[in-house]
Amino acid sequence: MGIEQSIYESTLYIHRMYAEPIAVTDIAAEVYLSPSYFSVMFRTFTGYTVKNYLNRYRLHCAALDLCGSNRQLVEIAFVHGFSSQQAFTRSFSQMYGITPAQFRLQCPAVGIFPPENLWTKWRKPSMELMQCFENVRFIHKKAFYVVGVEVDIHYNSDDGTAPISGLWEAWTGEKIAKTISNQTLQDTVYGITHTETTDGRAKYFVGVEVSTLDNIPVGLVGRRFEASELAVFNTTLEIIFTGDFWRTFYSKWLPASGYAMHEESCRKSNASFNKYPAIEVYKDYADEQSIVQVYAPVVKK
Repeated sequence: MGIEQSIYESTLYIHRMYAEPIAVTDIAAEVYLSPSYFSVMFRTFTGYTVKNYLNRYRLHCAALDLCGSNRQLVEIAFVHGFSSQQAFTRSFSQMYGITPAQFRLQCPAVGIFPPENLWTKWRKPSMELMQCFENVRFIHKKAFYVVGVEVDIHYNSDDGTAPISGLWEAWTGEKIAKTISNQTLQDTVYGITHTETTDGRAKYFVGVEVSTLDNIPVGLVGRRFEASELAVFNTTLEIIFTGDFWRTFYSKWLPASGYAMHEESCRKSNASFNKYPAIEVYKDYADEQSIVQVYAPVVKK
């Protein structure tokens, strides 16, 4: 089963089992993937974290029930997988902007979830997108150090990845690179997502490669990543922002390449600190047409 098909099958499992107290680990096991890898792939292909998708589907079914039945609110809460009426009301109000009781009185139109175009909006890659996967080159990169700034992101929150843009603004506006010594690559900035958890939390790092982690400026952080074979792609910020690059990478390029992603991680609590993260390499962070190189850690199958 290809990764795209696995993620699709996992959504069908959620649709069948959403009323039960299922966890990410249960859904991942259903499609024979590790929870951490499954969580990343699910978000890559659907645009939702697993928990966010599950919660949205529960609320969608509950909304239909509110207008289509005479069940009491507490019954609707339990029937659709919520632990209590209070939890249901809180989650419903955050999603729809009104309480379940108000929703029942007004009975507004209930949109479709999941969206009808969830699996079709990107299945036919454009010529521009497919050009990203031409002339791929492979390099070996030794273990390396980076120093820079870092921010917590939470894919389940309203802000999502919004803090990333603020991090880049701080990086460029405050000219942070000029404060970092021992740089090994001039005018080259890395963007790295790491330490992802199954509940949609991660850290995003912006920084430069250095020869040593000695004398890190106050307020900055240093990281070390392991040596790896890397597949190098040229793309644009626009294609990165839409998510089309990684969806096409996993669904089209990787299965046909003879390679697999290098996924070994260090575990700490429920977070996964990847020794071999994918790296976005920026020479000029200017606009959506700016060229970005993506270094994907791979191993021969």
